[in-house]
Parts: sequence; structure tokens; C-alpha cells
Amino acid sequence: MEDRRICYTIGYGNSIFNEFLNRLLDNSVKIVIDVRSYPQSQRLEFNAENLKMKLPENEIVYYHYPLLGGRGKRSYIEYMKSADFMKGFADLLYQIKRSADNDTKIALMCAEKNPRNCHRRHIAERLEKEGIKVMHLTETGQESLTF
Repeated sequence: MEDRRICYTIGYGNSIFNEFLNRLLDNSVKIVIDVRSYPQSQRLEFNAENLKMKLPENEIVYYHYPLLGGRGKRSYIEYMKSADFMKGFADLLYQIKRSADNDTKIALMCAEKNPRNCHRRHIAERLEKEGIKVMHLTETGQESLTF
């Protein structure tokens, strides 16, 4: 049987909410996992409180995984060695497996539009080492990614 374990990533960058939402819907994403340490934004539509209301209106479940956000006092690569990161990553692996078993698509979300410039890149690399295919939902015309 084919391995269906796939994880998408998405960054909202300077997108308006409907553009962000349409990228999720166009790819049939049903679960968004916010990997920002602090899920607030100067753009209010991307604050956790608003995402918790708006995404379910479109049949998308929202979760916040702060342990995958890092802390900023050290490099993210150093943070990935911590017990906090390991716990958050184990929870993510469980969620991805559960989602694959239910044919449900999942996406990691952060503010940075380009995953090459975001800690999502490091999470994606670790997921790929676990045998999970990672696909980055980028804007039309944005550079395709290979790390």
C-alpha cells in the first residue's frame, strides 16, 4: 500500500485572508497547525482567535503547536535538540499519521511566505527524514522549493 503520509506547509506573508484560504481549499487541506510561538499578527485576520473562527467556517480545523515555534534566544537548530521540540514534533508525527489514516490533509502554517526563510523549513527537513512527503503551498509564481 502506498504511503499517504504527506504534510503541507503554508505561510501567509502579505496575502489577504481569502488568498490564504483559497490555497488551503484548492489543496483540500482540512487541518491547519499553527507553528508560530505566539499566534498573533499585526494582520488581525491571522491572529489565532480569528483563525479559530474563520477556518472552521470552511471546514478546516485549527490547532496551535507552540512547541514547534522555538523561542528565539538560540538558533532553531539548537532548539530542535530540546525536550520541548521533541514533544511538539512527536505530537505532530502522531497528527500526521492520524490524518493519513483518515485521508485528511494537514498543513503547517507560519507567517513567513517563503519556507526557505522560515523555521518550517527545518521542520519539513525533519519530517522528510521520517519518511513524510512535504509539499509547500506557495503563491503562484513563487519560486519552487527544493532544499
